[in-house]
Amino acid sequence: MKTLTRSMVRHAHAIAREVAARVILLHADVVEEDCDLASLIEDVNFRVILVSRREGFAAPSGWDELCSVVRIPDVPMTRTGQIKVAILVSAAEGYIHPGDRVLCLTGLDLSGTIDTVIVLDMGKEIELFSAATAEPLPPDVTPTVFERVLTLAGELGVEGREGRPVGTLFVVGDSDRVLTQSHQLVINPFHGYPEGERNILDSRLEETIKEFSAIDGAFIVRGDGVILAAGRYLAPRGKLDPPLPHGLGTRHEAAASITAMSQAVALCISQSTGTVSIFKGGRLVTDIPKPWGRTSDSL
Repeated sequence: MKTLTRSMVRHAHAIAREVAARVILLHADVVEEDCDLASLIEDVNFRVILVSRREGFAAPSGWDELCSVVRIPDVPMTRTGQIKVAILVSAAEGYIHPGDRVLCLTGLDLSGTIDTVIVLDMGKEIELFSAATAEPLPPDVTPTVFERVLTLAGELGVEGREGRPVGTLFVVGDSDRVLTQSHQLVINPFHGYPEGERNILDSRLEETIKEFSAIDGAFIVRGDGVILAAGRYLAPRGKLDPPLPHGLGTRHEAAASITAMSQAVALCISQSTGTVSIFKGGRLVTDIPKPWGRTSDSL
């Protein structure tokens, strides 16, 4: 194992204790071999969240009690993007909470080198954990559904559709209230189908969702993953206070407004930049920028 990685991990252990961190977030895909990962976990000797893009990834044998595992979308992301997504998923799974301090260790996928250490105070750096947003997810939204929508949004932000950038919006949770504050722009393509055939957790629906992402309007997703509508125009009854940051367009404003008037969470993909912006409680809680290239080697 590389000297830099071992040194970073050992120092991370000391830093985590000195700053009273709750957990260390470790990007496991940096390390290729399970034996090396197990050695790192042993060196850390601290509560660890292992972050991976790999399907079916599990903690090394014998380390299950010390480690939790979260999976992030298998799309190119900056290191900052990786950390933001990992924090969101960890919060959805209940591994971290408002007020926690988290130490993050990351680096290039499969490089074998941990080269970045970031300490985050939940509620300061990431608005999702502020008092204004209360719980990270609406009460009716399961972590699995949120993670699936986040993956689809990330893929659309990076890949677009058939080589063309797309901008779209997913509104998840509190769907009855959202539906009363919206109406169809086009005929609802999901209307009339059995719920079992229009659940966002069904991988067979992925291409259909991506195809309909080119339609103006929002996807409305129930907390259990059932897609209630696409092509929905949001018309929330209220104004934003405070207003959104400059540079965000009407789609972002609609996303923020509907979350201010409901308990829903909204994920908005910018057609111009590919950035995924996440709104809750009328606020931009975090955004995940699309990397300039097809790698995750930039911060």
